[in-house]
Amino acid sequence: MTYRFFSVIALSVAALIGWSCEKNALILPNEPVTSGARIKLVHAALEAPGVDLFVNGTKLSAFTPANASTTSPGTPVPISFNNTFPGTGASYAVVPVGQAALQISAPATTTATSATVLYEQTTQLEDNKYYSLLLTGAGQKPDVLLVTDDFSNANDPSKFYVRFVNLIPNDVKYDLALSTGTVLVSGAAYKSVSPFVGVDVSNNVSLVLRAAGTTTNIGAVYTFTSTANGRVLTLFARGLPGKTGTQAPALNGYVNR
Repeated sequence: MTYRFFSVIALSVAALIGWSCEKNALILPNEPVTSGARIKLVHAALEAPGVDLFVNGTKLSAFTPANASTTSPGTPVPISFNNTFPGTGASYAVVPVGQAALQISAPATTTATSATVLYEQTTQLEDNKYYSLLLTGAGQKPDVLLVTDDFSNANDPSKFYVRFVNLIPNDVKYDLALSTGTVLVSGAAYKSVSPFVGVDVSNNVSLVLRAAGTTTNIGAVYTFTSTANGRVLTLFARGLPGKTGTQAPALNGYVNR
């Protein structure tokens, strides 16, 4: 009788433990995200500080914290010049649709005790639409462009597609060309955004930046590792003439699809 009594208790405890574990188990979603607006942040403002992106008051952007350890969460890392969030790949951050309050701020530092708001805009974001939020300009406060990434016509399976955005803050116009010499986008003025242009995948060539109408390359040749059929890319010119290193004029880019 005593043995049976303890057996019943043991079974009951095991059932409670099992129920408790199931109740508190972490259930991970296995369905792909099918709704929401998509947004990507590109920091091409060479003299502006690192920034954080907030949408409707919630911080959206974040890189891996610096100096994180098992005993410390580390220090948050903002998005700095020549970086893209969530990254240069095809990923976008998903945000709620409808009216959205966008804010870009420079986080507090050892010399600034509170965050500094650099840009604020309230805009309408549509479901399943893609947006690039581009920071450009010279000086501590960037100019900001919110661009719709409409690649609905980039549908020729024999091509990849590329557009060009001039984010060099001066009066010079620039061309985007293939390294073979073919000009894809000509005479792009500051802040201009070209349509997506189809390029034969079989060309397998790199892209170059040139002052409009010239044949001299500016900065290094830009080569994507994958220009597969249907790939959609954005190339942008950043930097400023007279600067050196990463602030010198050059091409950078990211994948839209």
